[in-house]
Amino acid sequence: YMAGAMAVAPAGAHSAHMAGATGAGSGAPLITGVLLVYYAGYVLWAGARLLPVPATAGPEGGGATAVAGWGERPELALVCRLAMGIAMLAMLLTL
Repeated sequence: YMAGAMAVAPAGAHSAHMAGATGAGSGAPLITGVLLVYYAGYVLWAGARLLPVPATAGPEGGGATAVAGWGERPELALVCRLAMGIAMLAMLLTL
């Protein structure tokens, strides 16, 4: 979406920002506004869900404890989704 939005932008679009020109064609398209609101809500929601996950108990019988790998950590997936949401929100703000 963002590559398409930048491709259809007029050739002198960057100079219009410097001059502070306003008009009927300036401003964010409707879909950009909708995506901006969506990602702002998603970032707030994902940030609120990012709470510490309780550690799982080791195997019964006092044996060696199991070590969780990178793919077995649910909080890692939440952090990655939150980081991607923040990056998309920042890109939409600059668009």
